[in-house]
Amino acid sequence: MSLLLVARWVVNAEGTQLLSDHGVWIDGDTIVSVGPVSELRPSAARVLDLGEVTLLPGFVDAHTHVSVRPGEGDQHGQLARPPAWLAFRGARNLEAMLASGVTTARIMGEPAAIDFAAKALVSSGDLMGPSLRVAGEALSATHGHGVALGVADGVEGVRLAVRRNLAAGADHVKFFMTGGVSSSSGRLFDHHYRREEVRAIVDEAHRVGRRVAVHAHGGPGVSICAEEGVDSIEHGSLLTDENVALMVKHGTSLVLTKSIAHHPEGIERGDASSPTVLSKLMEARKADEASFERVRQAGLRFALGTDAMHGFFGEEIGWLVDRGVPAPEAFLAATWEGARVLGEEDTVGRLQEGFKADVVALTGNAFEAPREALAGIRWVMRGGRSFDVTGRLGEGRVLPRPDFV
Repeated sequence: MSLLLVARWVVNAEGTQLLSDHGVWIDGDTIVSVGPVSELRPSAARVLDLGEVTLLPGFVDAHTHVSVRPGEGDQHGQLARPPAWLAFRGARNLEAMLASGVTTARIMGEPAAIDFAAKALVSSGDLMGPSLRVAGEALSATHGHGVALGVADGVEGVRLAVRRNLAAGADHVKFFMTGGVSSSSGRLFDHHYRREEVRAIVDEAHRVGRRVAVHAHGGPGVSICAEEGVDSIEHGSLLTDENVALMVKHGTSLVLTKSIAHHPEGIERGDASSPTVLSKLMEARKADEASFERVRQAGLRFALGTDAMHGFFGEEIGWLVDRGVPAPEAFLAATWEGARVLGEEDTVGRLQEGFKADVVALTGNAFEAPREALAGIRWVMRGGRSFDVTGRLGEGRVLPRPDFV
């Protein structure tokens, strides 16, 4: 049964302007048309008038996890908990993602096949959450950051690890190149894989059409990954001029993850008792501004991810706006640019004919007052299914709307 969504403002397909008194015509899980309400109303079987809101494509969280919560600290310790504990808690995290307007999420590593199960259960309707793209176990060197999500060493070791994930149904491959903030395993500029190992990971994934994403903050590790064809650099808090130039040259995307490092409910809260973690957090924060300025100056394209700050996706957009990024560009990073990183830019991330019926309604004019609009999410559609949203930042819950399923 077709449904016409009516709103005061609807973003155009390019994401550059808001259209007044337009509607989005949905049939099943697909957008049929976007146009003036007067033209579309006669063709729709049902009409849902959402009032003084802005309709945007559902957000794409291009970097997150199912089971961990940074604000609770010791993320590696959390991942060592029994799989059942992680999975049950992950269900709540998925709901918080959807409540924040995220309709598609790229999961960047989970133990015990939790992400594969979550993907299947969301697809079947047994769990509420965004549509998931999964990696399985991430790859980390024995002495590197991220070992709680999987270990693989040497050229043949990483080849085998990639093949195992792909055999299990992974949508992409994730590995850890540099040190990370939330562990004591190395400095942020250290890199733990050799060029030959990176080349093997990329070769195994690309030969079967899968993309490769790498945890990397900056320095030689980023340069090696860009040169060897890694598709996206995740985090990039300490990118150098050389890093950015090589990423531009090789078409490497960047996925920013700012709320985990900058919001007080992130690592700052969770690991307040760890001097090592806090020292690296301050280092990343201090470098972030200059790194992002290099990205802007070079015209490097970027998408957004929460890195497991479930329910905080609006903070990723807000971080951009606070640094002078125009609202249309910030929302584009949250939608179509994320879809592009996933390789789904022809079906996800736009309100356009033939695209997936993923829609979020923000209170008021989202281009004029983006932070206020993001604080007022009350309705989300994922794949043609409507949800009411209630709750606060990071704690939102979703309720299905049976009339519009």
